[in-house]
Amino acid sequence: MSCQTSYTDAEEIASFFCRGEGYDADSEPSLEAVDRYISKGAARINASLRASAQCDCTFTSDAAVFLEELNIVAAALLIFCPDCSRKLTDDQKEFYNTWLSEQLRLLRTGEIDLCAGATGIHYPAVGWAEQSVTEFSAARLILDAEARNG
Repeated sequence: MSCQTSYTDAEEIASFFCRGEGYDADSEPSLEAVDRYISKGAARINASLRASAQCDCTFTSDAAVFLEELNIVAAALLIFCPDCSRKLTDDQKEFYNTWLSEQLRLLRTGEIDLCAGATGIHYPAVGWAEQSVTEFSAARLILDAEARNG
């Protein structure tokens, strides 16, 4: 799957952040405006995915839900709606911004790997150094190294 322009839709964000009780179409952003915030939020996510080469892989089954959550939070932080019936308080904005920044950092560094079959940077890995004990095994190691490295 490649990086997308968005991982959620305007209705999802509008219903949670903007279209609560007392909805007033004149004071709240239109769905088109919310779509623009979604795209801007997705750009931050995509930059982090590209930094860790995760844009061109097949995502795990739970990756879509995680990316949707990130996109909702990123868009909600960008939406400026002073008269909305539901909006984030300054404390909520600070909390979500810190949380989102940390999640994007984890994506950038590969600590969160959304690619199916991938293990992330903290997965234990073992490598063995080859060592020869006879001249015949030394020759075999040299030939094997040449075959691997060309």
